Amino acid sequence: MTHQPTLFISHGSPMMASEISSTSIFLSQLGKELARPKAIVIFSAHFDLAADIVITSGQHPETIHDFYGFPKPFYDIQYKAPGAPLLAQEIASFFHKAGLKPILDSTQGWDHGVWIPLKLMYPKADIPIVQISINSQLGPQRNYLYGQLVSTLKDDNIMIIGSGGISHNLKELFNRKPTENRVAMVTSFTDWVHEKLINKDIDALLNYEKEAPFAHFNHPTKEHFLPLFAALGSSDLSSDSTHVRRLHSDVEGDVLSLDTYLFS
Repeated sequence: MTHQPTLFISHGSPMMASEISSTSIFLSQLGKELARPKAIVIFSAHFDLAADIVITSGQHPETIHDFYGFPKPFYDIQYKAPGAPLLAQEIASFFHKAGLKPILDSTQGWDHGVWIPLKLMYPKADIPIVQISINSQLGPQRNYLYGQLVSTLKDDNIMIIGSGGISHNLKELFNRKPTENRVAMVTSFTDWVHEKLINKDIDALLNYEKEAPFAHFNHPTKEHFLPLFAALGSSDLSSDSTHVRRLHSDVEGDVLSLDTYLFS
């Protein structure tokens, strides 16, 4: 049985779904280079819920266009990948055993944190998906736990993905008077994250709000960074055999870092 890696993908804006860029080219190639999974479990920044854990369990989830101000064709994009109800139930059992209270939702669709990267990686939309909510109110440690609870799925040819952004300051992206030294602040933060990931310094990463340089500038809100912790939780970084690689690095508009990491 194929052992799948875990990925953290910075999914960028909806424009990536149709515009040619270094990141869209990279993601299109990545799907061809990795062993094909039988299913994908994904934690998206756009499925951020303050309540209990929610797990998608529908057979044919709809495509959600959860953004505004984009050209009309972007609202016509469909990604009709099937759900995986039985896998969703299995995942729910992992959370139950840990004393948590997951909710199976058969109506939740794929948000753009799901379909932007997967449309590029797997354009045929023929790999079943289960999505698990994150919780930005509970912070890194709890989302790390969520990843740990599903980690064994990798041994059953199931890919686990965290979809967010290594840096994500939308207000600054559209700031007509750019903050002085904003490029340096983003670089300092992303270099710190890279160093801690390569050195498998989980404690520092979990405490990034206090330890990372310019943490609040790069993430005024947490939701785009937390899928990284779910990805980390699903990776056995304590093992010498686990490797961390940055597969891709790019920056959009000075402040949105589009790094992708692989944990195998």
